[in-house]
Amino acid sequence: MAILRTYVIAFAVAFQVSIASAQQPAASASKYEPALDVTSMDRSVDPCVDFFQYSCGGWIKNNPIPPDQSSWSLYGKMQNENRVRLRGILEAAAAPDANRSAATQKIGDYYASCTDEKAIESKGASPLKPDLERIAKINSKAEIADVAAAMVDDNVLFRFDSTQDFRDASQVIAEADQGGLGLPDRDYYLKDDAKSVELRKAYVAHVQKMFELLGDKLDVAAAEAQTVMRIETALAQGSMTRVDRREPKNLDHKMTSGELEKISPDFPWQVYFTKVGLPSLASLNVASPGFFKAIDRKSTRLNS
Repeated sequence: MAILRTYVIAFAVAFQVSIASAQQPAASASKYEPALDVTSMDRSVDPCVDFFQYSCGGWIKNNPIPPDQSSWSLYGKMQNENRVRLRGILEAAAAPDANRSAATQKIGDYYASCTDEKAIESKGASPLKPDLERIAKINSKAEIADVAAAMVDDNVLFRFDSTQDFRDASQVIAEADQGGLGLPDRDYYLKDDAKSVELRKAYVAHVQKMFELLGDKLDVAAAEAQTVMRIETALAQGSMTRVDRREPKNLDHKMTSGELEKISPDFPWQVYFTKVGLPSLASLNVASPGFFKAIDRKSTRLNS
């Protein structure tokens, strides 16, 4: 069975290479890549002793790990080459050309605006001011829904977007899930080992520096950074662990909007749904009900 499994894996790799080669535009294809490249093999090795080295040894020898990568594989190489090709397509679309279609021009202009570092730097923090002013004007818990809805793409307090219905593959439904963390995972906030403590200190220093760059005085920025950490820690305490989230059934809690209101009554969900353009939302998947229960209990502290 082990040998059969290895053959299947080898075939799958060869098949992927074949597909990638076939999909390359003829004009930009720099080298023909055969479906089965014998130079990727190490035929000096007995396949019955080490089939992996036999099938991949040549490729490993000819493709050392690049200095800017921690690991390297056929898939990593393909991804890197795809990015290079995509960049070429975008740069071509961004170049002024009277023959560009309207769609190509929009794509090119958007790409050019995102890569114009000089223009971006000249604006400073001004693009952030509308959101910062919106946050500064919050005077009550009821207004949090307005701000969270206006900044829905930023995952303010939680994540809200569309997802595949776990029970009906033909349906895409709304989903509310835990979020709002600046660090990668809940454990960064809750583990008490020395490295985690040091990482939290560094994170608070980073947040404080961001406030200073926005123009706040040192003592004010320090207090604001501590507030951010306190809020994010409360969010982390209500979040599911990464291990728990690996079980699909733990993320499948389809319910009506009314049922969501029952587990977190202090948050004005109907206001939020209307603001994001879903005034008549019948059902949604609440991936982490415990998160919203916990946040509802902590809502007073989060708002202070």
